[in-house]
Amino acid sequence: MQFTASTPGSFPSSSVAGPALEIYSIKLINLNPNLSWPIDVYGVVAARDDFDHNRNILFCRSSADCQRINQEDPFLHLIGPSRAIVAEEPVMFQIELKLKYGANFKDTASFTSNQSYRSIMPYDTMQIYNRCCTAEISLGRVAPAIQATIVGVCVTKGEWPFKYGCKVSCFFSPADATEGCEAEVVLLDRRAKRMRAGSDGYLSLSRNVVSVGLQGTLRVITEAYSESGLNIVRKYHAEFPIQQSQIDSRECSVDGSTLKIVVAWSRLVIDKDDLVLDGY
Repeated sequence: MQFTASTPGSFPSSSVAGPALEIYSIKLINLNPNLSWPIDVYGVVAARDDFDHNRNILFCRSSADCQRINQEDPFLHLIGPSRAIVAEEPVMFQIELKLKYGANFKDTASFTSNQSYRSIMPYDTMQIYNRCCTAEISLGRVAPAIQATIVGVCVTKGEWPFKYGCKVSCFFSPADATEGCEAEVVLLDRRAKRMRAGSDGYLSLSRNVVSVGLQGTLRVITEAYSESGLNIVRKYHAEFPIQQSQIDSRECSVDGSTLKIVVAWSRLVIDKDDLVLDGY
């Protein structure tokens, strides 16, 4: 959100619509036969790009807050990136995970790896191998790209529709259909027997940042689960034309409940030194 406040058509020289890497999902597959499903996972998965070489956290869990995954649903619950991943140069992926398995989940295996990836395709899968399992990352290059930050999803009118959980996801639809197909970015997916309303009716999203192309539409879809967690009972749909700065919002109503979605737009920074020259 570095340049969200910029006047449209008048951007700092350090801001660009440059290449970015979108992370769609990360899952663990090909479990070692000596291990057994389900497994409890904790640790960190991060990306480092050429902008500042700092860790951009994608997944982070402590040993006291493991995520339990199984063979039918092996996807990690992502919490990042916190900003768009710059894809001007190869991106380094770092994995430092612990896997607990076996009776009472007392046995532990380690998954540690560093692997670089140069983005070329609009949609691709990258596999990182380890003796205990394989991490499969679904990702894609968006170029030129800007950053969209979903800063708020809240219920502004009517009853709380998400008492049994909900799923919030978004899709980028390019103006030119030949530029690639839509791919889902899950911002929140929670099934709960009782999901309470957050402060002022806001949902607490797991992820907020997505990279989108310059031309097209960002679709944000919010689905309310049934009590069983197996069916969708309400679906809210909002579309945002792509902007390069400023903040936009949309409201959508279903069965008397109104949902407001707020998106902040910003161009990217490719070179950190350019920010200094611009006085940031």
